[in-house]
Amino acid sequence: MNRNDCESYFDAGNSYLETAKRGHKRSSVFTGTMIYHILCLSIEKFLMGIFCYHNAIPQNSTLSHMIQEAAAFTDMPVELIEQVKSMDNVLNLCDPNAPLQAVLTESQLQGMLSVGEKIRNLVSAHLPRAA
Repeated sequence: MNRNDCESYFDAGNSYLETAKRGHKRSSVFTGTMIYHILCLSIEKFLMGIFCYHNAIPQNSTLSHMIQEAAAFTDMPVELIEQVKSMDNVLNLCDPNAPLQAVLTESQLQGMLSVGEKIRNLVSAHLPRAA
C-alpha cells in the first residue's frame, strides 16, 4: 500500500464520522442503529489508515480486535480501547440469529460520537498528512 492510500482511509473515516454527526441531528431520518453502523465504518476506516501507514493488515475484522492490533503502532489509550470494545458489543453481526437493531440512548450515541472523534484525532496526529 502506498501513503496516498493511507490518507484516503482517513478521508473516508472522516466522511463517515461527519455523516454520523449530521445524521444524529436528523433523528427523523437516521435511527440510532444507522448512526451506530456509520460510526463503526468510520472507526474501521480510521484504523485501516494506521495499518496502511505501517504496511500491515489486521488479522481480525472486529473493531475490538482491530483497535487492539492498532495499539501496537500508536499510543492508544486503554480507555479508548475499552470504549471501542463496548461499542463492538452493541450488535453481534457474526451471529445470524442475533437481532440487527439496537435501541440506543441519547447518552450512548453521544458517547459513540465522542469515541469516533477521539479516534479521528489520534489517527490525524499519527498520519503525517492527515490533518
